[in-house]
Amino acid sequence: MAERRYLPWLPVTVIDHGQPATHLELRKSDVAALQAVNAGIANEGQQKQAIAAILHMAAVNDLEFLPDEHGGDRGSTFKGGMRHVGLQLRKLLTHSLDLLAGDPDGGRSQHDRRTGKPADQRNADRSKQ
Repeated sequence: MAERRYLPWLPVTVIDHGQPATHLELRKSDVAALQAVNAGIANEGQQKQAIAAILHMAAVNDLEFLPDEHGGDRGSTFKGGMRHVGLQLRKLLTHSLDLLAGDPDGGRSQHDRRTGKPADQRNADRSKQ
């Protein structure tokens, strides 16, 4: 039987043990963790394992480029979209909420950027030098 070519849109398979060979393979424990998160009964370890499985499925650590024998331009485009979703999820998980909401300093600096004076009257006497 001929070996099946790698195509990123093929269905995910579940394996018993060992490390998954591609991002289309998950361990049984990964699937159990995903199901526990979905049911709302996951413990801390299962939650972390489920997020790791999602990032693994999104192939965030793989290159987007696929050579012609593995799908070429179409495969690279498809995999790039998957990877983009995974990278956005990783960004949401690792960056602070203030930074994601557009407030890079977390509301600590309330100064007029043009003049350098406080936006309110806190310490206004010090800024009149």
